[in-house]
Amino acid sequence: MELKKDPTMRDAAARTCFVRLAATLILCLVAATPRAQEEDRAAAAKKEGRLQIYSVMPATYNQRMAETFSRKYPFAQITYYRSRGEALLNRVLSEARAGKDNFDVLFIDTFETLEIKRHGLLLNYFSPEARGYRAVDRDAEGFWTDFTNIYIVIAFNSRLVPNGKGPGDWGNLLDPYWKGKIGLDDREFEWYGSLIHYWGREQAIGFMKALKAQVPQMRSGHTILAQLNAAGEIPVSINYAGSVDALAKRGAPLGWIKTTRPIVYKSTLVSIAKNTASPNLAKLFVDFCLSAEGQVEVVRAGSAPARPGIAPEAKDLDLRPVPLEVTQGLSLYVEEFRQLFQR
Repeated sequence: MELKKDPTMRDAAARTCFVRLAATLILCLVAATPRAQEEDRAAAAKKEGRLQIYSVMPATYNQRMAETFSRKYPFAQITYYRSRGEALLNRVLSEARAGKDNFDVLFIDTFETLEIKRHGLLLNYFSPEARGYRAVDRDAEGFWTDFTNIYIVIAFNSRLVPNGKGPGDWGNLLDPYWKGKIGLDDREFEWYGSLIHYWGREQAIGFMKALKAQVPQMRSGHTILAQLNAAGEIPVSINYAGSVDALAKRGAPLGWIKTTRPIVYKSTLVSIAKNTASPNLAKLFVDFCLSAEGQVEVVRAGSAPARPGIAPEAKDLDLRPVPLEVTQGLSLYVEEFRQLFQR
């Protein structure tokens, strides 16, 4: 007996096959689009050729990023100018007043970036790589993205403070044992303001007053504090993890506590000049810097990458950025910090 096929079943099978084929084609197109866009941008960037970078980062960082990018795109001719944040901010604003557009890409800290953005000097570019970053680490309008971070931590001399015996959290610094044994930078304004933001003013101010009663040794500069830590003159300090790690790699008996809650971090942001002469090359460079490949170079340079998933140890840290509200209202925290710790 011959069985007749149900036409309804045939139609359903055909529809299923069509849907699967269409889904496959869409996936192929989606996967190909970023690559095609990158190739198109690279072709346009090749015609521009030159890129001027302004940066607050150490020369070794700038050079590493430029050289790695140039190996991938040999046509790129990159030069960079390095200066400190305030000086670089003044240079950018001064050039803008003079009608000069001298930089294409900018690496500078949050406060200065917000000022430059306020003057309308940045390009709003939503890099496809920025989607891999936390919302707090990228501008909602696309003007900047976090590039690298500085963790503010409790550093310790491992000869004076055996492993596991150090202050495991900020509150442990108030133990009478640490009185007179704590180093503190005299410009730790962002950390001060951030704890007020995250803990609430009452709890944070109570902690700061108690820390003041511990008679911290005030110094200017985190590198100096780290050196004093290494020499054993100060057993523990509130310091930059990067400053500690740099000396530890050279054999200094230094480490830092991973369990403080929170670990506040300061950010160096990357952005593009609104009137850049090389928009395609600038975007290609920013995409590279924000990519996993570019962020691996940040680690190799000895800094903390902003992109999640690049430094495995970071996933266990209670990392919190300096809030934009603190950066924008920094003058208040500067005054309060100085009144408390410097008088």
